[in-house]
Amino acid sequence: MKPLMIVLMAGALCLGTGTLLLADHHDKAQGHEGHGHEGHAHGEAAMPPMGPPPEMKKLEAMNGKYKVKFFYKMNPMSEEWTETEATAVLSTVVGGGAQQMIFEGKMMDMPFSGIGLTSFDRETKKWQTTWVDSMGARISMYTGALQEGKIVVTGKDMGQGMTYHSRLSTFNITDKGFDWLYEMSMDGTNYMDTAKATYTKK
Repeated sequence: MKPLMIVLMAGALCLGTGTLLLADHHDKAQGHEGHGHEGHAHGEAAMPPMGPPPEMKKLEAMNGKYKVKFFYKMNPMSEEWTETEATAVLSTVVGGGAQQMIFEGKMMDMPFSGIGLTSFDRETKKWQTTWVDSMGARISMYTGALQEGKIVVTGKDMGQGMTYHSRLSTFNITDKGFDWLYEMSMDGTNYMDTAKATYTKK
């Protein structure tokens, strides 16, 4: 039943607290403690990058409402796919710092919902995706890259006491939709297709 723990896509929350602490530390090191921002006014210190990274603009075209044809395997070793339909809404949140996906559908004829966040980490220069849904009820996190119009993120998941590797790919991205593939592996080398979906804009 491990495929029921799968992800459908997603992202990660980034907060600016760390950059503010770095700026405060710089002020103290330069002897500006207690003098507000006077040092900055004289150009002695520059604020670190804050706000949405410019890389986030690469996802803006994906925002919108979608019809989703979703396929999954009850057994990763099987060749039999189960088909279901769902809806998804992708939107920019937290002032452009992340893209959110809200997914609603059915799995095994039961209501299924999930929320994902995708963001670009300017510190690691990698894309981050988080996912939580009504079946797994735990937060998963993946990291990866966007290359040649394809987003691929990887991470580790847990199900029924076992840990396994996950790989999520988003590709064929156009202004009308995109395709998605979820693969799982027990050894991190040999991956099996476990779920796939086609997202079409309404």
